[in-house]
Amino acid sequence: MTSKLSLWGVAASLATIVLTGQVQAADMPAPKVMPAEAKAPDPLIGFAFYSAYATDYNFRGVSQSNLQGSYQTFFEAQFFNNFAYAGFYQWQTRLPTRPDFEFDLVAGIRPTFDKLSLDLGVIYYYYPNEQRLFINGGPGFLTTANTDFIEYAAKALYQFTPEFAMGANVFHAPNYLGQHTNATYASGTIAYTLPATWFGFLPDWASGGFSVSGEGGHYFIGAAKTSATNFIAFDLPSYNYGNVGLTWAYKNLSLDVRFHTTDLTARQCFALTGDFRGNINGGTSRWCGDAFIGTIKWQTSTAAPGVYAEPGGILNLFR
Repeated sequence: MTSKLSLWGVAASLATIVLTGQVQAADMPAPKVMPAEAKAPDPLIGFAFYSAYATDYNFRGVSQSNLQGSYQTFFEAQFFNNFAYAGFYQWQTRLPTRPDFEFDLVAGIRPTFDKLSLDLGVIYYYYPNEQRLFINGGPGFLTTANTDFIEYAAKALYQFTPEFAMGANVFHAPNYLGQHTNATYASGTIAYTLPATWFGFLPDWASGGFSVSGEGGHYFIGAAKTSATNFIAFDLPSYNYGNVGLTWAYKNLSLDVRFHTTDLTARQCFALTGDFRGNINGGTSRWCGDAFIGTIKWQTSTAAPGVYAEPGGILNLFR
């Protein structure tokens, strides 16, 4: 059985920040360069939030929601102009140990050097109220009692141009899913914003928000040694994973359609995930197969408030 990072809820309203100071001294021309003492300082604290629905919660090529829809939320507090951060994700799951959901705590730092951005952090994956799966009519069990684990993350992104970026990521878990084994995931990413002229047949507000992105990586997973295997080493399959997708974004809203694939066989997928149906269908699982997944996301932050920054926008509905 596997799980996600990421990448996880409560909703925070950032609206009131932008409702003040819009019309003061409206007829006074602003100086071209503000005096240093009049410039606003970098914010000491900011916030980011999103709420999303995906047709499947796919984590590094493996379904965490039994190939069904998943509601997801994320909230993050950012300190010292986003140099440090702390937050959490919440994911709707359908896993063999039947947790209520997945809850990820995250914290780290994001130093930047011109076009290079780094993200060095730690993630704690928590699955509340897990229930151990026992063999029917027998004394044994099919899952571990607790699959919570910690993962350390190092990510780098280089923005070659405003439209084109490439990244590299490494994630390491000393006790992957409570299996008493190391697991390291390494990947590369690429993203390109498509020219708005390619979509001239669309209205102006819709033509400029398209981008393509992809990821390719390898998951190095060692041999498990848990109470479910009587602490006898049991090889878990390492595998390749990739995805490619098209995203359209407009202000706070984004729509994404993405293809995910791995080189895991159906039997390897069962060994990795513990998919409960594998116990009755010959030890196979469909959770790691090729999949097209759609996601709709509503997101905002103090750095890019989107529709919330417009005085005539959605906030007027509540005034």
